[in-house]
Amino acid sequence: MITSIPDSAAMHAVYAQAFVQPPWNESPEEIAAFTGRFEEHRALPGFRCRMAWADGELAGFTYGFDTWTGSRIYPKLGRDLSARFELRELAVDPRFGGRGVGAALMTDLLADAGPAWLLTRADAVPAVKLYTRLGWVHTADVEGLRLYLSPVQEADR
Repeated sequence: MITSIPDSAAMHAVYAQAFVQPPWNESPEEIAAFTGRFEEHRALPGFRCRMAWADGELAGFTYGFDTWTGSRIYPKLGRDLSARFELRELAVDPRFGGRGVGAALMTDLLADAGPAWLLTRADAVPAVKLYTRLGWVHTADVEGLRLYLSPVQEADR
């Protein structure tokens, strides 16, 4: 079941499970910082969130917002993405990986969002495979991250 009302505590637990793993290898401090970042992002224009539940447990979540041009990385992207939705976070509890949770979350979140973009690590193989399978297009590399544009923007490459 996919819901749209954020549950910060459950999201933090899934984030910790997903991002302590390689290639992310986030430290306890980085994982602890997620909740504060999420609350900041939640206040941004266009914020939307989706959570996938299985057997009463949070299996994964995703969220994003209208592009925030004030972020540290935005000026380095080399293109104007200001009119697009930024898919900021996608996390799936490893116990639920490979079951279509990430694809279902992205599809639901972006159903009426219009053109979107995201950044991920090149060595985040499951994520890269998911984005490619869903038709996202890798268009640039920025500080060790890959910039992907959603399929509705392919003509815009």
